[in-house]
Formats: sequence, C-alpha cells, structure tokens
Amino acid sequence: MENLSATIADFRTIAEDRERAATSPGSWLRDTMELYNRAADLYENLESYCYCRYSVETANEEAGAALNRVTEFTVPLNEMQVAFRDALARLDADPEDIIDGDEDLQGYTWFLNEELFLQTRQLSGPEESLAADLNRPGGGAWSRLHDSVSSQLSVVWDQSTGEQKTVVELRNLAMSADRTIRKKAYDLELSAWESVEVPLSFALNGVKGFTHILNSRRGWASTLERSTRQARITPRTLESLIGAMRDALPLFRRYMKAKATMLGLPVLSFYDLFAPLAGDDDSWSFERARGYITEKFTDFSPDLGDFARHAFSSSWIDAKPQKGKIGGAYCIDMPVAAESRILSNFDGTFDGVSTLTHELGHAYHSSLLRDLPAVQRHYPMTLAETASIFSETLIFSHRLSEAPEAGKAAVLEPFLQGAAQVVVDILSRFEFESRLMERRATDEVSPRELKELMLAAQESTYGDGLHPTERHPYMWAVKGHYYTVDLAFYNFPYAFGQLFGMGLFALYRKDPEQFPELYRKLLRETGRDSAEKVTRSAGFDIETREFWDGAVAEIASYVEQFESLSPASAPRG
Repeated sequence: MENLSATIADFRTIAEDRERAATSPGSWLRDTMELYNRAADLYENLESYCYCRYSVETANEEAGAALNRVTEFTVPLNEMQVAFRDALARLDADPEDIIDGDEDLQGYTWFLNEELFLQTRQLSGPEESLAADLNRPGGGAWSRLHDSVSSQLSVVWDQSTGEQKTVVELRNLAMSADRTIRKKAYDLELSAWESVEVPLSFALNGVKGFTHILNSRRGWASTLERSTRQARITPRTLESLIGAMRDALPLFRRYMKAKATMLGLPVLSFYDLFAPLAGDDDSWSFERARGYITEKFTDFSPDLGDFARHAFSSSWIDAKPQKGKIGGAYCIDMPVAAESRILSNFDGTFDGVSTLTHELGHAYHSSLLRDLPAVQRHYPMTLAETASIFSETLIFSHRLSEAPEAGKAAVLEPFLQGAAQVVVDILSRFEFESRLMERRATDEVSPRELKELMLAAQESTYGDGLHPTERHPYMWAVKGHYYTVDLAFYNFPYAFGQLFGMGLFALYRKDPEQFPELYRKLLRETGRDSAEKVTRSAGFDIETREFWDGAVAEIASYVEQFESLSPASAPRG
C-alpha cells in the first residue's frame, strides 16, 4: 500500500509536467506509462488478495476492513486516470506519431486512442474525485450489502433437527436427482429471498441510481452505450448478437421440451432446469477431476496441460463449499506475484468439473499475458470468456465421445443446459436490466415491480419451455452481477463468449494441429485492440449475423442429437 501511494504521487508529478510533455513527448509518455502500469498492477494485486480473503469468509470483520482500506485507493487512482487523460488531450503531437518512432511504446495505440475518447466522457478532475469518493459509501456499499446478505442468508431445512441451509446450498440442490428435494429447495429459496427483498431492492436501486446519474453527467446517451464501449464492441455487433440470441430461443425451447419428456414431465419448472438425467451418475472426486482436466488439456496442447498441472499442484483452487463463502465461481489475478487464484463450490458432479475447467481457462488466458504491461493485459468482458468457454467445450467434447450410446443424453444435457443459461437466461437478464435502467432513470423500483420485471423477462425468453407459474421472480436478488456499479449489463458478454468460443471450437476441429498456435496468438491480442479487430484475426466478422448464426448452428447440431434420443430409449430421472 505504501508502494502504491508513492507510485501514484510520482505519476501525478510527471503527468502534470506540461513543459516536459510539450518538449519531450516520447520520453514523457514512456515514463507516465511505466508508472501507470505499476500502479495498476499494485492495486489489482491488493484488491485481489483482499477479495479472496473476504469471499471465503464474508463474516470476517478483519477481511472486510482490509478490503475497504484497499478500495479507498480508488479515489487517488481515479484522479490519476483523469489527470492522465487530460494531459494526453493537451499533447500537441498525435499519440500514434509518438508511438511510431518508439520501440518501448509499441502496442499502446488502441489504449491511448481509447483514453483520448474517454476524456470526452469524464467530468472535471474535482467532480470525478468526488464521484469516486462517494462511491465507497454509496454504490460500492450497496454492492457489499448484497454480498454480505446473500452469502449469509439461510433457512431451516429440517424442522426436526433444526438443520439450516444457506441459499447457496439450496441452489446447489437444484442439481439433485430427486424432484421433491429440488422443489423443497426452490420453495425455501424463494421464501429466503422474500425475507430480504426490501434491503436488497434498496441495494439494487442504490447501485443502478448511482450508475445512471454518473453516466448521464459524463455525457453517455445511456448506460448501455457505456457498457457496449466497455465491451469494446460496436452497437452493430451488439445488435447482431442480441438478434441471433432472440432467433435462437425456439431452438432452446425445443431442448427444454425434450428434457421435460426425458424426465417424464409435461413441462420443466424452474427447479428442473438443472436436474440431471439418469445415466451419468459418476461421482467425481476432486482428484479425479484434476487428473481428467490435466489429461485432456495436454491432449490439446502440452503447454495448456502443464499450466493446469501447475495450478493444481500449487493449490491455487479453493474448491469446497462452506458457510460464509460466496456462491458460484471466479478466477482472479495477482499480477505482482504473476499468479491466479480460483474459487469454486465443487459438488462432485461433471458440472463441477466443467466449472473448474472454465476457471482454469481464465487463468491460462492470464498466464499468456504475464509479460505484457497492465494496460495491454486488460481485456474486455466480451473476450474474457473466450478461453473459459473454449476449455469447457473441449472437455465436454471428450466426455461426449467417451460416453456409451445409452449415456449420451446425460452427457449432452449439461452442455445444452449451460448453453441455454448463457443464451436464454442471459437474454432474460439483459431484457430485465434494460427495463430496470429505463425505470430507474425516473423512479425507484419496488420489490413487487422488480419481481414483475423479472417474470416478464423470463416469459419473453423461456416462453413455453418453462412452467408459467413456477419460474424465479428473485433472480434480480440472486445474481451479484446486477450490483456492480462500474459494470452494468454484466450479461451479454457471457453470450458473446459462449458463441465466440463455439466458433473457435469449430475452427479447432477443422485443423487441430495448427489451431493451438492461432489460439495463443489470439488470446495474446485480447487486451490490445477492439473485439472486432481481435476476432478478425481468427477470420470472424462479428458485426454480421452470419457469424453468430453459424455459432448457434454449432449448438443446434447438439440439440438435434439430443432430440434424436427417443423418450423410450433415453434414461429417465
């Protein structure tokens, strides 16, 4: 922390040296970028370390206090960024001209041009400083409230013994083979969220109100416009992606109807979405998962296998569910240590294996960028899912090829289940957040209205693939992504990643020998340009519907294979 404070102070001194910037722009820019990158690395390492501690023990006051101390640096860091953009805008020389003649500055073109644009979308220095300062007890505090409430929320599961289960544990029971258990967990989960709907609705209103006001003051036409820019995609790309997702809904409803038939149900209820099919009852120990992932990664590329082996042997993964630990999974980087850490809630299913694979994909992506400066390692959310989705698809394809004919439906189903979540459920979240931001621009939104908006979004996406009265009105409380001040619309990038990953996997199947090198080169470039230019290097034009429709067609082939397994021969659960 002392090092970070000193680095920020040194940066401010150089950034404000107007005479040097005017007379020696190349030297000035080299020094400012060196300090900018160092500050970014120090802060990311501090925040990652403290968040890792906090996320496995949210009730630990020391961990929470440490995280809060570190986030205080967001104010001087924001001031540093504002000062840099203003100084860059004052330069007489075009940044590209400076870069052309300086070997040390190669690779910064996109970053500097983007900073110049963002200088037109920021407030004055004092106003930005005030906004950053107010975020900690404002939007950031509402976000921490959601983390704390949701990670500790529990209900009585067994009245006779008093046994309690957290909402994370209840959600994990959605994968139980016993429908009565799934239904009981679903009912109790809804009752748990209902008990905290008022504070969480205030939290959501606080975060979205804070976001809307700041984006409006900074000159963005809408929060979605800013999110699209953060994703480094054009509005045309987003329009093509969302259009392809909407047109794919009938395909996914076919999958849901086929699953309902295989489960012996007239239609799926929300608590059936993650139900397993009988026929893949393998219990996966953590050690078995470790061996399987490492083996299949090595088959793809020795360096990927070596990386996974190192991550497991170095104990980078916190796998076991426990009270006070947040739900879900994440991969986080420690840039100063040049390492990553992974959190999961491993449950012994193949889905748990897929989650580990997903997060290891993120960590591998980061490992390929270790030698690059901070700003060239910072890739957008759209491209952040490339390696994780590709890794998941790789493991799934092996599992499917190894399965006997009678067990293929049980292997196909979790893959299609995940694809449906990333396309259908993500689209419901996108539609919900779009309506929420419209409403929040003028009014606070009550818990009743939030539930209505969520159910309307689920109706337009799940449609007749899901029971009309057994859906999930509290998904706005479940998903922590809604409560991140600086990352609104933290949803469509996942769909981008899913479909782009499928497109890459199709390319791999055509040329498995040459693909790993192309894959590494593509991942290396993810932080250095727009998503359109990076993906173009793999031969894709993501602004067109043709690309996205082709990716959906990859999934369609699996849906057709799933449907071809007749109810009479398919295992029932």
